Amino acid sequence: MITCEICRDLIEQYIDGTIGDTKLEELKAHAETCDTCRDEFERCRLMQDVVKAAFIGGISAEAGKEAVMAKLSGAAGVVRIGSNWTRRAVAAGILLAVGLGIGFVVGKSNSGRGGVKLAAEVPVRVGNLNGTVLVRHAGMEVWDTLQEDSTIRIGDKFHSAAKSDFSLLLDEKSTVQLNQNSMLVLKSYNGRTQFFLEYGECTAALESPHGPFFIDTPNGRVEALGTEFTVKVE
Repeated sequence: MITCEICRDLIEQYIDGTIGDTKLEELKAHAETCDTCRDEFERCRLMQDVVKAAFIGGISAEAGKEAVMAKLSGAAGVVRIGSNWTRRAVAAGILLAVGLGIGFVVGKSNSGRGGVKLAAEVPVRVGNLNGTVLVRHAGMEVWDTLQEDSTIRIGDKFHSAAKSDFSLLLDEKSTVQLNQNSMLVLKSYNGRTQFFLEYGECTAALESPHGPFFIDTPNGRVEALGTEFTVKVE
């Protein structure tokens, strides 16, 4: 019989879509005997179903997100809106929709769509790209797959899936690495570099000396006074 701690790990695998059939059966068996784990598992199952249902019909990413949150708000007694479980399950569900070709188009493009003017490019490069990472330009409703030759712009939002990570090479010696199951937004660059970590984990390694450098989170702001630090949002 698996423990609650192992069960939580299996629930994360379920959210990320990496759980095998045998482990899924073990998760279900444990959930039948543990009220706490059963509640968590049922929340995640509900969120995945809501996300997939919201993206059926070829709607945009933004419209799909609004539909998801509206449905989850209507089920507030079951789902804890704004929790890390909710954000991760919604994000994982969106990635699943991408993989199945549901809802919105994923491609590779550095030009505007629908007459939207893209934000300014910045001299930032992509490096050490592993797994599945998505990027969405500010003002756009389409997520693109990130490539090592992708153009980076102010306002870009990056989403790394399970077992995926990458680095933003800010210059010859400064990097910001986004680890798996994380979402990061580039707010400004150069004179005042600023990122927003919505959830997950990122690590900065900065050349010394460096200019003003900030990472905002839902819980507050971190200012880089040293050269290496990690920020986590649970």
